[in-house]
Amino acid sequence: MAQKRQFNFVSEKKEKIDQLVKKPTNEPKEVNINGAYNFSSGQYKTNDLNTTNSPTRKKQGRPIVVTDPRYKVSRPKKIAPALERKLACLQSYMTEFSDENKRISFNKLVDTLADSYIETKLGADTKKSLKEKIEKEFRNLKV
Repeated sequence: MAQKRQFNFVSEKKEKIDQLVKKPTNEPKEVNINGAYNFSSGQYKTNDLNTTNSPTRKKQGRPIVVTDPRYKVSRPKKIAPALERKLACLQSYMTEFSDENKRISFNKLVDTLADSYIETKLGADTKKSLKEKIEKEFRNLKV
């Protein structure tokens, strides 16, 4: 079996180690800024401050009032810009929105598309069972 080798590193030299972090002194530091309290530069005119008007933004359309909390939007819309453009183009061809003169929300657009699909593409039995299922899910929504 191999024997363990031992190395003796005994250093007779003792080196002094300087302290890396120096202790803080109790003397407060002072900072002087030229003209810190000099407000008479003439840069600001008092009559200009009185005449400036704050910009006001008009919100477009009427505010949407949601009475049923199940219809309130709670998640951000995460759709691709291409799909958003496609829906915007499709919106002008939908007869359901021909008499609308205000902004049509994304929820209303998708809801109308789903209803239209249910009415036109599904059979009578499937349509009835799907509407019952949707009503059941709607009642089970937590408010």
